[in-house]
Amino acid sequence: MNVLICASEGAPYAKTGGLADVIGALPKALKQNGCDVRVIMPYYKKIKDQQIAYYKGYAFVRIGSRMEYVGIFHSIHDGIDFYFVDNDRYFYRDGFYGYGDDGERFAFFDFAVLEALRVINFYPDILHCNDWQTGLIPYILKANYYSHYEYNRIKTVYSIHNIQYQGIFPMDMMQILFMPYSTSLEFNGCINFMKTAIMEANAITTVSPTYKDEVLTDYYGYNLNNILGLRYFDFQGILNGIDVTKYDPATDKHIYKNYSIKTVKTGKKANKVALLKEFGLDAEEDVPLFGLVSRLVEQKGIDLLMPIIEDVINYSNAKFILMGSGDALYENFFRSMEAKYPTRFKCYIGYSDPIAQKIYAGSDIFLMPSKFEPCGLGQMIAMRYGSLPLVRETGGLKDTVFPFNKYEESGTGFSFTNFNAHDLKEVMYLAINTYNNQKDVWQKLVHQAMEKDYSWHASAVVYMNLYERLMK
Repeated sequence: MNVLICASEGAPYAKTGGLADVIGALPKALKQNGCDVRVIMPYYKKIKDQQIAYYKGYAFVRIGSRMEYVGIFHSIHDGIDFYFVDNDRYFYRDGFYGYGDDGERFAFFDFAVLEALRVINFYPDILHCNDWQTGLIPYILKANYYSHYEYNRIKTVYSIHNIQYQGIFPMDMMQILFMPYSTSLEFNGCINFMKTAIMEANAITTVSPTYKDEVLTDYYGYNLNNILGLRYFDFQGILNGIDVTKYDPATDKHIYKNYSIKTVKTGKKANKVALLKEFGLDAEEDVPLFGLVSRLVEQKGIDLLMPIIEDVINYSNAKFILMGSGDALYENFFRSMEAKYPTRFKCYIGYSDPIAQKIYAGSDIFLMPSKFEPCGLGQMIAMRYGSLPLVRETGGLKDTVFPFNKYEESGTGFSFTNFNAHDLKEVMYLAINTYNNQKDVWQKLVHQAMEKDYSWHASAVVYMNLYERLMK
């Protein structure tokens, strides 16, 4: 089985979010199942300047009246072949996204991917596309390449990582795209990359079973729920995994002291004390420590935390160490809380992998009160490190975190259902009281969380079954 995964980012080369983690980890799990799996992505400035890839060849694609150069470069990471599409006009920029010509940039990438197959002489059984940036590939393949023998047996899988971002651009863009018009391309008078892929891919997936059900509703579907309904029997929710080699408290070089499930009690304590000291907080008393590692955007439920955080601080002895960046509103709120409660609240505005690992290892409770969360990786990483997630029951959070049942002493974290601040506050109180007053129960929950297997192995098997069905 030959698979080419197409994406706009992938760890370790380019990362802005969870998509990159998926692209960095899923191929390795597929390879362990016997796949010849490779990855293709843009050759961004950040990657090109490192000079870590080697030139393979070139092609050209037509964009408007121009023939645009498609350079192909190659690198290997953890045994996986990565190919990079080079074109300085589109990709030699300081950022990855957020430019006025993003539609043209990623349309070019989609055309380039299909020409790249000839350059690398790799014609996969499955082209696995991800998010809106690769949404035109299934249509271009059918419209422009199905008369070619090497291409007409290729099947396409399209994965939706976040339906909120669809790649919507004016219909005028058709003038520069060398492909015939189809109603698959158009939605509400615009070109919609994601809608195109939903209509044209052989199979559609998303990143958790619950999120699959959610995006079929008006509330979560961002206007594409009815389009997805047309492909209901070709649509599947497959839970993301995490890289259990990278996220392993027994071997993680970033944390203060390594530990396993057998030594978690002493290991967590050592990491917690060191984390508190690094952030300038008193580590003498045993109090519950909340951690948060997140993009600071509306989706992440920070709005629920803002009106109740002072109530929680005044109610309890809990402390907070929060890390993230994003909207100025949330960043400024965190800074103001740090200034007001310097002995209880600390924030790190920005992102750092080593500090994130330390927060996972040192915190007792990991906050993810998301408005929606297609899958989420933070809650799975937190459980791997013995930090109990506190989440809203949505998307992958609902699929992975089993709420504490005080009568059975079961569960792997804490959760609430309704998106409101009062419910968040009540479940935070529950977590604090359980930590303070039921130490044995708390340790049992920690063990139950750490025993969960959220590696990519099980998900890779589901993807392999999907690929094999398509080939039949």
